[in-house]
Amino acid sequence: MWTIKFRNGNMKRFKFPIRTTSEGSIDPYGNKPAADIAKIGEAGFFTLGGVQKAGNPSELIRK
Repeated sequence: MWTIKFRNGNMKRFKFPIRTTSEGSIDPYGNKPAADIAKIGEAGFFTLGGVQKAGNPSELIRK
């Protein structure tokens, strides 16, 4: 259970289930093909839904 006490004295309690599956039972790469590291340098390797997105400098975090 999580408890949050606000500055004005109000207190909220939240109850969340920690897990719904047993620990270690999830296989995150179960239905995915193995990565081909040889293709990492090819153009279009990182795409959004099969469509390569042009770079936009305004979207960069650090310029």
